Amino acid sequence: MRRFFTFFSLLAILFSTTTAQQVIPLDSKGESSVAAKDGKLDLSIAGMNFSFGGQKKSESTSKSSQKVNYTFGGVSMAKNNHLALLELGTNFTVNNYFDKYDGAVRNALNFSNHKSIYCTINLMTMNVPLNPKRTLGFTMGFGFAMENYTFADKVTLKYEGGSFDIIQLDESIKKSKININYIHIPLLFDWNIRKGFFVSAGGQLDILMGSKLSYKKPKTTIEGKLPLNPVQVGVTARVGWRRVYAFANYSLLNMYKKSTEISANRMSVGVGLFF
Repeated sequence: MRRFFTFFSLLAILFSTTTAQQVIPLDSKGESSVAAKDGKLDLSIAGMNFSFGGQKKSESTSKSSQKVNYTFGGVSMAKNNHLALLELGTNFTVNNYFDKYDGAVRNALNFSNHKSIYCTINLMTMNVPLNPKRTLGFTMGFGFAMENYTFADKVTLKYEGGSFDIIQLDESIKKSKININYIHIPLLFDWNIRKGFFVSAGGQLDILMGSKLSYKKPKTTIEGKLPLNPVQVGVTARVGWRRVYAFANYSLLNMYKKSTEISANRMSVGVGLFF
């Protein structure tokens, strides 16, 4: 534990350096090192480069040397990395099938899309060039996706005994919603066209962390679990220019467990913002 704190104290000291570059070797051969300059921390381990903070500028890559670039906090070369730190948009469901339930439940499960919020935080991204000019590349990320589905009416749901039931709320309630959190792992193939324009497409894996029903005001959480599929697999696409892009995500799997005898596919659209 003492070594752990000593190591990260050293990183903090290096990271605070704003002008002069400091390099500290981590092995006798010099293959691994820690360096800090201009508020950016670079960690090199066995030929892999990790960057913390700051903003890296685009660098030309020769045919004989192409490096894998790992970044944390969504910070990377604007020309190559097409996963922003923050993605914001709206989420909704499509291909809905709720015929098992009466009209009140069907209306509740058809959420109010304009009030539903989608947010992704990409904590780590990895960019691999696929050709010397970096016009083609592969990007992978790791982070969290947060989805907010808002009910159109003053109601909430309760799932019990294999069935959904409506809970009617008081007219004074401002908003009733479902919050769902996922571990988010996107995989993209990138095409850097020219002058900062790019197109990316690929797949994504979402692993369910948890969900809850709540309403306000006052803020109240409904006890009980929703019958959601624990794993989601989908497709994603992006088109953008330099430091901003538009994205669309679509889940190929049912949002709910098969035992509910209902179906809906998750979909989200929005913009990605680099910092």
